[in-house]
Amino acid sequence: MNIREAIEASLELERKIRGHYKEAAEKTESRTGKNFFGTLAKEEDGHVSYLKKMEEEYGKTGAVPEEPLSTIFTRTEWVIESSEAVRSEAERLGCKSEMERLLTALKLEEEATRHYEKLAASLGPEGGRLFGQFIRIEEAHTALVRAEVDYFNRSGYFYDFPEFSLEAME
Repeated sequence: MNIREAIEASLELERKIRGHYKEAAEKTESRTGKNFFGTLAKEEDGHVSYLKKMEEEYGKTGAVPEEPLSTIFTRTEWVIESSEAVRSEAERLGCKSEMERLLTALKLEEEATRHYEKLAASLGPEGGRLFGQFIRIEEAHTALVRAEVDYFNRSGYFYDFPEFSLEAME
């Protein structure tokens, strides 16, 4: 796979993820759920725009410009606040379909992370620079969605950390 093909494959994946989040935002009943999925759709829309720009520049010059990929997730606190708001409202409404949407989102985000890891490792320095930026962001998306899934499943974990431990009480 070359850079152009990798950008095209990435665009297809990002559009698929964006479509899931847009649909989830439309179908979700809770206001905070709509905001949660809508925000992730907006983030994925930024990824699509970025990749389209990289594809255009690569077509013109044969090189990928050194332009950073921006994210709307700039504050860790915002991610935690958003998660808490979604959990409390979804729990109040008892939304089973929310969980199904979250599980689909988790699979998509994990797929995206693996996709970008593979591209960054296999396409040399230029591919590593371009697709490596996505890894950090996709990992953050995965952590956010996983935290929601863990909470709904009552796994006792929040962001991969135990919320409560009997061993700590001994």
